[in-house]
Amino acid sequence: MRYLRRFNESSDNIEIVQCDKSRESYDFVAKHLDILDFDSYINNENLYQICAYDNDKLVGVSIFRMKDGKIHMNYSSVDETYRNQGINKKMKLKIIEIGRENGCTVITSNVRQSNISSLKSQQGVGFKVNDKVDLTYPDGEKKLPLYLHL
Repeated sequence: MRYLRRFNESSDNIEIVQCDKSRESYDFVAKHLDILDFDSYINNENLYQICAYDNDKLVGVSIFRMKDGKIHMNYSSVDETYRNQGINKKMKLKIIEIGRENGCTVITSNVRQSNISSLKSQQGVGFKVNDKVDLTYPDGEKKLPLYLHL
């Protein structure tokens, strides 16, 4: 496994950093999204994450898998009071930077069709919808597969 260089960025009092997996970050994401169980999260050596902090307060987490020169962005969540401030976009940009630094060729993600803000955020950093695939979530909602070639 290659060592990942840690990235930091501070702007508007929000610090965006690559951070270690923890119970705190897992609980933060699990509070907002239905994600994998804690043991699968903590023990998967291919899962990494970006955290957003306002001082010492965790306000955002983006979990991604990196393996075989590819990244898949699995889960991303921002505290309700910090949404629409560009935090999710900054976390995505950090993942793109990490991908480039680690020789990745593509980043993929999936978005619910109803999640317009997430779709716009991903398209805003260069992701495109893969319209050659027709996917749905278990509840029947359309899943939009996205990709970004690096």
